[in-house]
Amino acid sequence: MGDAKPSIPEETSSTTQEVPVSVVTEEMKENLEAKRRQNVGRPRKGETGKQTNEVRATFIVDPEVVRKLKYVSLAEGSLLKDVIAEALNSYLATWESENGKIRLPKIK
Repeated sequence: MGDAKPSIPEETSSTTQEVPVSVVTEEMKENLEAKRRQNVGRPRKGETGKQTNEVRATFIVDPEVVRKLKYVSLAEGSLLKDVIAEALNSYLATWESENGKIRLPKIK
């Protein structure tokens, strides 16, 4: 995720609404770090790992969008992957409500 600290650009256009600068507190950092440490590492011998239905994906994204997502992750104390998953699920729900349910073929 990197060590870049989220911040709001100082320059604002006349059409955007001015918002106060977002502050990152030590408590926010500690909460997120504690969340990251949960269920980390390989399972012990004989134990099964947490089975998730996730795939690794790589995307090219505007750096400002990533910085904002990282700030939301930090502010909510959620993992970045969870914030992105929530945003994608929300987008898909909106799209399906406007265009109909997406029916994917079965995976062989």
